[in-house]
Amino acid sequence: MVTTLLRMISRLVTKAVVIGVAATFAIAAPASAAATPKLSGPAQVVGFDEITMTGTADPNSTVQLWETAIGWNDMQPAKDFTSENEAGPVLATADGSGKFELKRFVDSGFLFQVRQGSLVSNTITVKAKLAVKFWMPEGQAPVSGRLIVNGDALPAQPDLPVQIQRKTGDTWTTVKTTKTAGNTATFSETLTGQPGGNQTYRAVFSGDDSQGVIGTTSGEVTYWTPTSGTTTPPTTTPPATKPPTTTPPVTKPPTTPPTTTKPPTTATPPIQFTRIQADPPGTDSGSNGSLLNEYFKITNMTKKAININGWTVRDGKGIVYRFPNININVGQSYLVRTGKGKDSGSFRHWGRAGKAGYVWDNLGDIAYLRNPAGGNVDICKWTKLGPGYTNC
Repeated sequence: MVTTLLRMISRLVTKAVVIGVAATFAIAAPASAAATPKLSGPAQVVGFDEITMTGTADPNSTVQLWETAIGWNDMQPAKDFTSENEAGPVLATADGSGKFELKRFVDSGFLFQVRQGSLVSNTITVKAKLAVKFWMPEGQAPVSGRLIVNGDALPAQPDLPVQIQRKTGDTWTTVKTTKTAGNTATFSETLTGQPGGNQTYRAVFSGDDSQGVIGTTSGEVTYWTPTSGTTTPPTTTPPATKPPTTTPPVTKPPTTPPTTTKPPTTATPPIQFTRIQADPPGTDSGSNGSLLNEYFKITNMTKKAININGWTVRDGKGIVYRFPNININVGQSYLVRTGKGKDSGSFRHWGRAGKAGYVWDNLGDIAYLRNPAGGNVDICKWTKLGPGYTNC
């Protein structure tokens, strides 16, 4: 009886120990591991623009954006350039279902990832496709076989090879090669030995794989140049239906060429508007990011540097931006963004804020570039925007 009782007590004690150990393990068991965040975004952006990236992480958790320009391979925390101090981290908080969204301006090819504590997401690649402009400056004197051509690109990538091509039938022939220059990625070239009459040209901008920049081809531009000894486009006199019986009247050359082929006769403004992004992509929320994507650009069209201290740009309502004491070099552009930011190189900021901060009217506006004496240097007017901008 005593032996049986001892055995029962032993089994109960053993069972209690097992239950206690199990309970201890149950209490000490770790919570479920945090999920590795995921990130997705567009494969490319055109020009200098804002992208939207989305992803997933633990619900209500905070993720931080990390980035590196392609070719640099120095992944580091992204800085919030839309904040007042432009030094804080770029953060996003996942909602209750774990979804988050991040916005970032891209000015070249970039690699992005997000981090939630020690957890690192996948890395995405966003390349930058060039947005280019190609034009013949107005006011150049018509000279036989000679033509001045200009171009620029966004993002402002220097040393990109450019082929200037002329069309003959369905074939394009490269007539000159050049490169984008400086931090404004512009060029200005004089073509010589060109055939007279109406000729069509374009510029082929090469990209830079090492920087994640994708090349593109400009639109076509047709321009009239004189042949040797002519100053106006020729006109065709209809053949006579019968031999003349009297001395035919002397036909005077036209005083002005036809409108479709007329070489420019007005003087080129030394500094002129070359682009106004009046309607920033997305909703006009009044955020600094949105205001940064509204901008105007002016370009020096002369062959000498010009000091623009005290020059102003104003819209039709009289909102004024005043340039500081800076020089604008040959072919150089200055791009002024409406929002707040740190001025650097050829990028300037108006410093406006909120929904009332937008300057340019999407449905129609007029931009005045004026010298310190108040004289109009250039005017750009539009009544309708297609892609959100005008090239003036």
